Amino acid sequence: MKSSGFIRHLTFGTLLFAVLFAFATPIMAQHGGSDMKTLDEMKMMLRDEGRDRDLSQLTHPELEMLKPSPGGMLTNLFNTEYVFKIGNSTFIVNMLSIFLTILIGGVVVVFFFTPIGLFLFRGSLHAFAGAILKATGISNKFGEHLMKEPKKWLQKEKSVRQAFALYMHNEFIPEYKNNITAIAFIGTAFLILNIGLRGVKFMTAHQPDLIVIAIAVEITVLLLLGLTTWYEKEEEEEPGAGAGMPGKQLSVSEVQRRLDALKEELEASVRAESGMRP
Repeated sequence: MKSSGFIRHLTFGTLLFAVLFAFATPIMAQHGGSDMKTLDEMKMMLRDEGRDRDLSQLTHPELEMLKPSPGGMLTNLFNTEYVFKIGNSTFIVNMLSIFLTILIGGVVVVFFFTPIGLFLFRGSLHAFAGAILKATGISNKFGEHLMKEPKKWLQKEKSVRQAFALYMHNEFIPEYKNNITAIAFIGTAFLILNIGLRGVKFMTAHQPDLIVIAIAVEITVLLLLGLTTWYEKEEEEEPGAGAGMPGKQLSVSEVQRRLDALKEELEASVRAESGMRP
């Protein structure tokens, strides 16, 4: 089970890296000419023509006229409208919403589903998040859980890594594994919904904000599921647990013992039946 969890973790990490790489280092198309317009100039042109068009209704030639936003991705993280080009395609994205989605997802994965958060904040971050959940009434039970359990296991174990593993083994996974699985399904449904809406042309191709956000959400929830599976206990066969338990393998001696017992029962049954005959 740990190996499959590692494969999932590696796969999800690779997908996340691929998405971030695609948006961090786009291949900028080179377009020259005096007809190139900035985004503000394009908005002004749309207003002046008096046809009540917005950026979602730009034609392909008009998109080709747009200049990429100055500066790189990092300098435009808080920009709600960012223009970039990949090959011959032009995209207008809301960098703020995408950045916040990736940031929140990264914080949840790194600080709550790996030992890093427990190591850096010694359980205080978990307690803070739990206090917010209780104060807002979102989940009193889970809020109480975050306020007590991580610190409890940190106090019991010297190793932060071991403390986090035992916390996941004994407290979080038995109680909330089904919730994490449900969240993963909901994230998948959200992604399928957005892909479906894009497929029926409900979304414009040059404004892929919701698609990118849905991909980021899906990668996040799959990472949560993968890391939860990583820390899940493997099923161990206890001595004698195979007796009468379906799906458990029996030893040769145990099989022989059961066959001998069955043979004796059959012989006893035959003798009893013979004794009852006249």
